[in-house]
Amino acid sequence: MSTILMTCGETSGEENASYLVREILKADPGCRIIALGGERLAEAGAELLFPMEKYAFMGFSEIVAGLPSIMALEKGLKRHLGGGSVDLFIPVDYPGMNLRLAAYARAMGVPVLYFIGPQVWAWGGWRMKKLRKVVDLMAVILPFEEKLYADAGIPVIFTGHPALGYIDSPHGPKTLPEPGGECRILLFPGSRRQEVRSLLPRMLRGAGLIHERMPRARFRLVLAPMIGDDEAAIPSNLDGIISVTRDVTDELARAALVIAASGTATLQAALSGTPAVVVYRTSALTFFLGKKLVRIPHIAMPNVLAGRKLLPELLQNETTPENIAEAACGLLADAVSYEKLSGELLELRRILHKSGGMKELAGVALEMCSRSGRA
Repeated sequence: MSTILMTCGETSGEENASYLVREILKADPGCRIIALGGERLAEAGAELLFPMEKYAFMGFSEIVAGLPSIMALEKGLKRHLGGGSVDLFIPVDYPGMNLRLAAYARAMGVPVLYFIGPQVWAWGGWRMKKLRKVVDLMAVILPFEEKLYADAGIPVIFTGHPALGYIDSPHGPKTLPEPGGECRILLFPGSRRQEVRSLLPRMLRGAGLIHERMPRARFRLVLAPMIGDDEAAIPSNLDGIISVTRDVTDELARAALVIAASGTATLQAALSGTPAVVVYRTSALTFFLGKKLVRIPHIAMPNVLAGRKLLPELLQNETTPENIAEAACGLLADAVSYEKLSGELLELRRILHKSGGMKELAGVALEMCSRSGRA
């Protein structure tokens, strides 16, 4: 029986990794997958060793504050990697910790299949040299990454984006709701507590301003699994206007607009053909360092994939309730522009598609297990 250790540090990576877990267990029901993860990995069939929600940190300063718990987590994961029972290590995104674990795994003779590689196209290629030393195979979900890693001499496979498997495509571009009908707007304040604490109050005030201008607007606040209901209290003046949900797929199908923290939610919105306002806010130190390091003109994944600014981005001090309301109402102001944008977003589905990609990757993972000499 093969044993795979998988490590996910955040909700978006775990969501994508759950599809790989299902494909592996479908191909080999006897395979044991142990993991750092959350409820989605558990539902897919993984055995959780460490609960992900305890270790989800965002940004430089936030990670520094969480160092003691991260160090304890790494120590526990290394015990498994060095214990002689793991046949394959699959780190998922989250490069800070996962690159260190990958190096340790290689030193222990455990092969490394890195799923959703570090965004070297955003941060520059300074991690490539280390990746060549610690990764046996890189599995990427963005098509342009395949050439980047291949050119750097790192074995790579493009899997297609797993979100295409759970985000339904409408029959055609979306159109604005009929005059007088309800206009549903989704609020995604992020998957980490730091994001929610920073962005949600601004989103809620922005929602109030939007409702003043568009009385037919109604809002659904979408909370990530690790965010408790008590962390997202709705002000009394917004009762009846905003309700809470944890269901992404059904909500996107009915939504006219999304207001989302930069991350996977913006791509999920795009794949459903739903226009979005993208917001990003972090600590002053993290933002300062990020501006020095990031080498791309856009942060929203739909904009990165399109190579141009399809969706408005509000960064740091631009993330005010007034700016959020202005951008949202602007996207909903013109029916022709709205439908055109929806169609352009849906084009991203073609770019990210690869038939049978997850099934192929599962087969590769099991083959790597068999070659490890431990299975």
